[in-house]
Amino acid sequence: MAGVDHLRALLKNVLLRQGGDNAVNDTEPHFAQVRMAGLELKAKFDGLEAVVPPPEEKRRRALQKFSRALDLSPVEWRYVFAGLSDDDTAGGTLLQNDDGFRRVHAEVDRRISQQCLVRRDWLALCFSYFSCAEEKPELNQNWQTLRADIDRGFDAVCAREGREKTWMQVVREHRDLFGQKPGERLADEMLGGRANDLSKLESIAQVSGTSWLWRSIFAVVLSRIFMLDEAQFLLRLPQLIKLTEINPLHESSVLGACLTRYAQTKLRAEPHADLLDIALERWGNPQVRTRQNLWLHHVDEPVCTMAVAWLAKQDLNHFFTLLKGEAGVDQSRLFYWLRYAEQMTFTRIVLGRDALYDRSTDFVEFRAKNRMRLSNLGNATAANNAVIMQIGSYYFVEFSATGNACYVYEVDKAPFDPTQRELSLTLDLKRGTLRWKHAPAPYKQGVVDGWLNTFDGNMRALGLSINARGGLASLPVAQGRERFNVPANGGSEIVASPVAQNSGLANKGDTQRALAIKELLRARLGALQVEVLDQSHRGGTLQVQLLEMHPQTDHVLRALGFKPKHSNPLIYWKS
Repeated sequence: MAGVDHLRALLKNVLLRQGGDNAVNDTEPHFAQVRMAGLELKAKFDGLEAVVPPPEEKRRRALQKFSRALDLSPVEWRYVFAGLSDDDTAGGTLLQNDDGFRRVHAEVDRRISQQCLVRRDWLALCFSYFSCAEEKPELNQNWQTLRADIDRGFDAVCAREGREKTWMQVVREHRDLFGQKPGERLADEMLGGRANDLSKLESIAQVSGTSWLWRSIFAVVLSRIFMLDEAQFLLRLPQLIKLTEINPLHESSVLGACLTRYAQTKLRAEPHADLLDIALERWGNPQVRTRQNLWLHHVDEPVCTMAVAWLAKQDLNHFFTLLKGEAGVDQSRLFYWLRYAEQMTFTRIVLGRDALYDRSTDFVEFRAKNRMRLSNLGNATAANNAVIMQIGSYYFVEFSATGNACYVYEVDKAPFDPTQRELSLTLDLKRGTLRWKHAPAPYKQGVVDGWLNTFDGNMRALGLSINARGGLASLPVAQGRERFNVPANGGSEIVASPVAQNSGLANKGDTQRALAIKELLRARLGALQVEVLDQSHRGGTLQVQLLEMHPQTDHVLRALGFKPKHSNPLIYWKS
């Protein structure tokens, strides 16, 4: 940039000598392209553009020459620097080979001493450092030596470059990544909302999405979540929720920790809309058994129960408020059923034509957020709707139109499947003979009187009561720490992947296999909602479960050796 400024100054002086000040002003617009070129050059030489790691094939060939002790060109040495964590399946990685790594260290040391280590060499070393696949790389002495070489090498590269550049400032800001506790400071900055965009660091320092660094960072994040007292946690919860967007491999662990910590607060009975929405999008509906199993891979049963109760409360409020309008809210029925919401294991809203096609903002948002949990009501007036509630082994069906009784069915004998997309008023929901009428009316709102008292008696006859479960139980903090492998002292050691630990899979190799498949699918298919469950260590199969079909999904999964399950086209498996 200095050269461009010097050239521009010389040209201005020439113009001044020839035509005075006016000449400079008249000609100024012609320097727009020069200014633009200067900015482009500055960005280029500041090194902010992403540097692509050397291709794996070139790294492999260079490593083969290195293993045969052949002479290497400077570029081939760079490929070796980038391939220190590459596993050749025979002798392991160079980081695990003391003799081989000793030669690499000597070459790096020579380049630092002779001031000939260039930025691309340094980035190649960073690539190997951050891509080390060992569960605890800090226990590898060679990895520690590499870390020290990178730290020294950065000073050498900066001295060689001379002028301070933007990429150097980014690295300098995160220099602790090459220290004794890599990721701890960055984790605290993320928790404080000071580091939400890490794209520059990822591209400059060659940090991949599967790096051990993310395990280290999110191990600290999880420990901090369980160190916060209730007030601090609730205050920071919006920022914690944002952290689920940073790395898809650790999204579920952060989400699970937030839900678990929330279940330990006094507000656990109050639905947290953002937490619930993200969990539903990520894991599906916990009221459905197949999806509930997925929830239980990430959180304990009391947390899943809390989420199910949240859904019930939301559905009841939507049904008795949104679908009738504020003026027509049936406060008595809403009050009555909310008392049982924490015992409801399933709820389903069935929309009539008016609610199904209403284009007002509230209805559009409601249908979009609950699109996988709604049914359509047939053979009914356009204004009528229904809600199905399961408590214990019974379904209770209420209708929004006044004058309808509450229909009660035993789950095993119900004449309908509540998860069907189409349900008929007369052929499905009103075929029962057990009907409870909402009469007489209570003498005032908010008290158990009149029909509410009668309903409670009927519920007791079915073996159900308002105090059957005594509310949502609080989780001990120690249980949350144990679930997410958080040390009692809140330490920040690099631990195994939280996603793997929370999945309930015992075999580390199988866990890494599942994570590798998930990362590969995300790379090839983008933001696809997918869960990978590995039960091969128990004599089972490796399964990929999709929430929706992607145009290229079948081709990609078959290429990886998976077969679709005949009974469910959204599940693929391989042995």
